[in-house]
Amino acid sequence: MNPMLYINRKKIIAALILLLPVMLQAQTLHLRFINTVGDTIMQAGATYRNAFGETFNIRNFKYYITNISLRDTDGQLHPLTREHFLIDEADSASKTIVVSHNNIKATSIRFMLGVDSVRNISGVQTGALDPMKGMFWTWNSGYIMAKLEGKSAASKSLGNYFTYHVGGFKNGESASRWVELPLEKIATVVIIKADADKWFNALQAVKIAEHPICHEPGKLAMLIADNYAQMFSVWKSTDQ
Repeated sequence: MNPMLYINRKKIIAALILLLPVMLQAQTLHLRFINTVGDTIMQAGATYRNAFGETFNIRNFKYYITNISLRDTDGQLHPLTREHFLIDEADSASKTIVVSHNNIKATSIRFMLGVDSVRNISGVQTGALDPMKGMFWTWNSGYIMAKLEGKSAASKSLGNYFTYHVGGFKNGESASRWVELPLEKIATVVIIKADADKWFNALQAVKIAEHPICHEPGKLAMLIADNYAQMFSVWKSTDQ
């Protein structure tokens, strides 16, 4: 046998032995997002009613998720990924995020809703941040953090449309929000509910009749961002 080949095989085996505990500990976590309006799973063409009695339907619903972490029983955060993911109601594949962790005994999951400030000043990008996804402002620097569009008889805009393109990342007008959700247990699958009805009436009152359009950073964007940060809850954790 070639002596060099023998030495290389020994090195490979030694490296695998060192990696084995890590490989055995690694756990796959599937985060599945289910978009709803109240307790009803979102459906194209369906008519809903918000807390102000305004009827509406939804034609477009998208939001960014990034900087996913788990918090352990000692209160320490364990970052899992800084990748950006675009959850799009029209794309079922986008609603599942797969990450891995080293068998962390987690009490909560933490993530950012939106695009972090560094990526917002990095210009045109690819993947989930590709402008072709319809979430990049061409007239204003940066990304739309979340988007909700539809029609409502309460809207006084042309065609009775309401369109919320919520963005802004500068100090005092950042539309990104940190979200942390308690976990009863860490399992293979964590199903997270995102309730679009919260956009109208979680912490702030946002009536379609008064505010049918939001297309720029500012006060209204901050009100909506405060609301949509409240739309998430853990529906259930399961090993199936």
